[in-house]
Parts: sequence; C-alpha cells; structure tokens
Amino acid sequence: MRIPSLFGLRAVCISFVLLAHLSGTRNFPHSHILELYGNLGSRIFLVLSGYLITSQLLREHERAGTISLKNFYVRRAYRIFPAAYVFIAISVVLYWRQLSWLNIAAVATYTGNFYRGEWILGHLWSLGVEEQFYLLWPLALVLFFRKRAEIVLAAILAGPPLHVLFWFLWGPSSLGRQFPLYMDALAMGCAMSMLEPRLAAHDRIFRSRWFLLVPIATVSLPLTQLWNSRAYQVVGLTTLHLGIALSLRHLIARSYAILNYKPVAWFGGITYSLYLWQQLFLNRGSSAPWTAFPLNLCLALICGTISYYAIEQPFLKLREKRAPRRRPQVIRDRRTPTATAEVA
Repeated sequence: MRIPSLFGLRAVCISFVLLAHLSGTRNFPHSHILELYGNLGSRIFLVLSGYLITSQLLREHERAGTISLKNFYVRRAYRIFPAAYVFIAISVVLYWRQLSWLNIAAVATYTGNFYRGEWILGHLWSLGVEEQFYLLWPLALVLFFRKRAEIVLAAILAGPPLHVLFWFLWGPSSLGRQFPLYMDALAMGCAMSMLEPRLAAHDRIFRSRWFLLVPIATVSLPLTQLWNSRAYQVVGLTTLHLGIALSLRHLIARSYAILNYKPVAWFGGITYSLYLWQQLFLNRGSSAPWTAFPLNLCLALICGTISYYAIEQPFLKLREKRAPRRRPQVIRDRRTPTATAEVA
C-alpha cells in the first residue's frame, strides 16, 4: 500500500523513540521531556499499523469477497519473524547471564508485553502488542465482518475505563505494556481506515495548511503529563490517538516534501530493524563503551542497516515468491470470453 509521506512519518516515530532512549546514556543529557516522547512514537506506530492492516484487509474483502487468514498470517510471519528472531538469538547469546528463561520465553512467544524483563529485550513488548493485534483483528473481521464498526468503537471507548481500572487496581506502574491498554490506539487507526471513503470527500479540509495545527497540538499533548499524569491517562490518550489519526489523514491529503525526501524516506524504511537493535546500545543503565553517545547511536544505525539489507529485504523478496498477495480469481463463462464473475 503506497501512501505519501508514510516512510517520513515512520522516520519521525523512530526519532522519538531513539531520543527517548538516548536520554541519560553516557555523554547525553537526561531529559524527562524526551522520555515522554518515546511512548508517543510507539503510539503513532500503533495507530498507523491499525490503519494499514485494516486498509489491506478491507481491500482484500472487497476484491475477493473474503479474507484469507492463512495468507495474512504467513505474510506477517515473513515480515516480522526473521529479523526479530535473529535479534533475540544474538541478544540471548550475548546476555544469557542476565536473562531469565521466562524472559526469553515471553519475547520468543510475543507475550513480552505481559512480562517485565531485562532492558535488553524490554522493547519487544510492542511486538507482542502488534502480534496480538495481527492474531485477533483479521479473525474478528472474518467472523463478524458486519459488526466491524461496533467492534472498533467498543475498543476505542474501552480505552479510558481500562486505564482507570488498571490505575486503581495496580497503581500507575501497571499502565505500561498490556494489550488492553493499547488496543484503543490500534482501533483508532482501524476506524480511520474504515471511514476513508467518507473522509476523502473532505480532502479540501485535510489539505488546508491550517490543519497543520492538529499535528502540532497532538505532538504537544504528551507535555500535559508534566502537570497531570492521571488526566492524561484517562482522557488525554484517547484525544492523542484521535489527533494522530487526523494527522495521518492530513499527511495523506497534503504531501510534505521533507517527509518524502530520499534520505528521510530511507531512514523511515529501516525503522523496524533499527528499533530492534537500538536497545542493545541505547542503555542508560550500562557503563559499557558501546553504550556511550555518539558511538551508541552509530552502532545502532549500523546494526539496523545490516539487519534491513541482510535479513528483512531477502525475506520480503522470498515472501513475494512463496506467499504473494491474494488476488481475485477471474472465472469466464464458456460461452463468451468476457469475465462474468470474480471469486476468491
């Protein structure tokens, strides 16, 4: 799915995460404000994921009349598993003394978002959230396609009550990585995709230069945690997700040159591998020389680039050979060469 500014937006997301993780590492100043924006980067990724995956699944359903779960899961496996498992394997070899078997098992089964382990593998909580979304949402569409709008709305509305519930039951420290606390971000992206035909009729509004105020306000919203963290968790996050979704629609309608600049787009293209590998080097709790700025950032970029070209790209090419996108099959009437029907 080709979307203007998509890779540029990914570059912005990974920059937020990198700056948050750089904070407090050797030779880099500690900044609580930068650390707040790491979570924003993750939430933008999740809203974007909900939008892209839903758009892909709805297009398939429109063309073929159904959704192939097998094809979807196989293609996701080619996309996610190789780079992740190579990173996990190397991390376990390098840090096996620090990692418990439970920690390793959790990230290997993509349930690390329900287990707080060592920093080295701690960032894989987001992959757990993504994989659980990949498992549940396509299945929900297959089983309850006509109820898709109700499901998405329920997930969005459940966000604030769940944050309140987790807060009162287990305290602020519980508001971290569990899937129920992030499903509203994914659902907001799903909603944006489902509303796409209606929103396209209002592209003039989304293309307006004044609409840039929405992304600016959205990026400023995490700063409210400096005054009232509880209010941000209860109502601020839903507003944040809505702002992210509307900002995404703005970027689709109005393409910004900087986000489509080749070096920025390239940087956005390696975000997955870079996200995996930065954790080993951007570690404020380590005194090792490779965790000191700027060497830590350089090593993260090098390892992320190697992973992208040596692992991600070969497996994506293999995916297109062994599990190509599902196309509608054309059936022709024997009495005439004209196509009469399309089936999956």
